[in-house]
Amino acid sequence: MKPIVSFLVVALGATGIASAIALRQDTTIINGRMSDDESRHPGPDSARVEAYLGALRATDPMLCEMLSDQLGNFWTSYGDYGIGLLADASRTWEAARDSLYSPVTNAAALRRLARGLDDENTCVRRASAKLLGRAHAQSLAAIREALRSPSARVREAAALAAGHAEVPELDDELVRATRDQSSAVVAMAAWALGEGERPVAIGRLSELTRATDVRVRRAAAHALGEIEDPRAVDALTPLLRDSDEGVRVLTARALGDIENVAAVDPLLAVMGDQSAAVRETVARALGDIESLRAAPALGRALEDRDPKVRRAAAEALGNLDELDQAPPELIRAVSATDRELRKAAVEALSNIPDPNAIDALGQALGDPDREIRNAAVEALGNIEDPRVTPYLIRALKDADREVRKNAAEALGDRKDQE
Repeated sequence: MKPIVSFLVVALGATGIASAIALRQDTTIINGRMSDDESRHPGPDSARVEAYLGALRATDPMLCEMLSDQLGNFWTSYGDYGIGLLADASRTWEAARDSLYSPVTNAAALRRLARGLDDENTCVRRASAKLLGRAHAQSLAAIREALRSPSARVREAAALAAGHAEVPELDDELVRATRDQSSAVVAMAAWALGEGERPVAIGRLSELTRATDVRVRRAAAHALGEIEDPRAVDALTPLLRDSDEGVRVLTARALGDIENVAAVDPLLAVMGDQSAAVRETVARALGDIESLRAAPALGRALEDRDPKVRRAAAEALGNLDELDQAPPELIRAVSATDRELRKAAVEALSNIPDPNAIDALGQALGDPDREIRNAAVEALGNIEDPRVTPYLIRALKDADREVRKNAAEALGDRKDQE
């Protein structure tokens, strides 16, 4: 085991038994928000928090960020009783790991996390903020105080904690934080308002889409997408032509999340963006909105120079439920050399009962990929045309059992309809 990993495990395990006994006395259910999995394990006490943050500070920055990412995601035991473990695996640290899955309720631990918002180590500040935010109502006073700190670094971390808390009690403080002198604090506060999906913040976030700082514009676009309110469409639309690629990507994604038809024309207008990432996101957003007006442009995007854009366009076309005629580019894509594009095209045609696609789908029955052949059978089964029957009969001889089964069912359905 590498020294940096070993140090983290030892640090966590060092407080294991004694802390576990004390922690059982501190467990509470906060505002009804503690899940069954969280309540199964008491949160960490101050000694365990100190050990964890100290281990993070000492470890490799990349590992530190990875561990911070996963806080609360899967660090808990589900009664596997050792199944799937190596025979010599030690589990002495299990109680420490499980405690970090649950919200912190110990007062001393909460104070330690509040101090962690001012740590010199960026990753430690991030981990402290996440753990503090996961404490929900117990941490409100500490987060409010930190948002008033004279240190911009602390205020930014406090806004991060508020975003993880996702409680309406901090809305007013976060809106005020979007007027902070530090653009880093403003951006984080905007992000936090989005995490909480607060419609009350739409007006202020819309103003921030015109900010000079690129991080603020990115955060505002992301947050408005998280809130998913059609009132944000007008404010987001100008950002589709922002000088920053990230802003344009996040804006297109946000408009797709909002799913309002008012965004279709602005999105269509930037389908030729110089950035492939933007074009891909625009295609996906148009598919999310499901407007038939997007079909011609998505058809043209199937011949984009970037493979990710082509695949996104095919998937988007499949989302247009009322589309009954496939663009010719989609039918041609069934024979593409790109396996992922072929798969996306055939799956899209499963939702578009176009007789013009029969021969192309029949050809797809010879594809080396089983998933594509299966999708071709499904697509053929959705087309009410007698020319489909010979292709489905041919699929009855497919090497794959599932393809044969689906072909037989499709033929049975056709017989029932006659």
